[in-house]
Amino acid sequence: MLEITNLRDGAVLDHRSGCETDDYLEITVEGIADPQSAVKVNDIAALRHDRNFSAKVRLTEKINRITVVSDDYFGVKTLTITVLWDKKSFPRYNFFFDDCIFALRSVAKNRPASVFDEMFLGRLKKINSLYGTKFILNLFYNDDHHKDFNLSDMPDTYKTEFQANADWLRFSFHAYSEFPDRPYQNASKEKLAADFDLICDEVCRFDGKECFIAPQVIHWAMTNPENFSVLKDRGVKFLSGGFLGCKTSLTEEHSVQVTDIAYHYEKDVAYYVCDKAVMYDRYYDLLLMPGMVCCNFDDIPTLEKKFAALAAAPRDVVCLMTHEQYSYPDYFNYIPDHLDRIEAACRLAYEAGLKPTWLSYGVFGNESWGK
Repeated sequence: MLEITNLRDGAVLDHRSGCETDDYLEITVEGIADPQSAVKVNDIAALRHDRNFSAKVRLTEKINRITVVSDDYFGVKTLTITVLWDKKSFPRYNFFFDDCIFALRSVAKNRPASVFDEMFLGRLKKINSLYGTKFILNLFYNDDHHKDFNLSDMPDTYKTEFQANADWLRFSFHAYSEFPDRPYQNASKEKLAADFDLICDEVCRFDGKECFIAPQVIHWAMTNPENFSVLKDRGVKFLSGGFLGCKTSLTEEHSVQVTDIAYHYEKDVAYYVCDKAVMYDRYYDLLLMPGMVCCNFDDIPTLEKKFAALAAAPRDVVCLMTHEQYSYPDYFNYIPDHLDRIEAACRLAYEAGLKPTWLSYGVFGNESWGK
């Protein structure tokens, strides 16, 4: 018998987890072991009480191994877990849009004097001016709804303007097109790589390379883990998904027991990610996180309830998202107040003291380990 009971492999720990200094994070490791065994945690003798043990351990690295050794006349048992220290963590968030192609088609078709004369992009700029929100637009290459546009049709005449706003507006890969659903669930590495590179090349052409950011989600948040190397080779450090009980349409009934939109992770991981909101996967060196809100599902009263729940149980990292197309009247599921919901989510994040950042960098946007 040997078990750590207050931590699990992949835990992401910060100042709320123990006593943090500039040099270490001191945490308490608790567990159970055979009553007569001597227990050490990272070579520190643990306190014992019947089956229970505890020991204080100092984490000094970004990635830390915690090893518990139980020694008695029946033999030596060893248990090792890996945890990540989110050093000098601070409250932060980002906001991404999936399924993006409508705004760029509108710009290419209407050729406004400024890209921010376009309805959707203009509203994002206004929200940024109010709350400092950083937005990522995850792009399709092909527009399945209008049939007459793909990213190669986007002119490069707005490159300078996009570059001037790259501090808050970035573009990323999502999928070749909206349909078929789940395009990378069983796709080859070659297919995923080709589509990723196609969109990246187009963004660099009409935006500039400084406007492209590694994605934190791909279409339907689903691909075989064997394909993670394709994403990691292209700068992906963090994957977002639903993980548990996800709605996939506005009218869908769903069960919290269903694990889906989660890159094939099993239920134990899905439950943990949804409970703790963050996790580190040592097998693939990836950070995992669910979205907190999705504005095409969550109306403003629901957003307010979710932020009230966050205030009652605060955490440092929050991911906000929605889907671009719900902002456009020619979309069959158009939501008239969709842009108002987006602004409300950003306002609530601002009022909650969350700092806008790019969660794709560092540890969920915290770059303390790079300094």
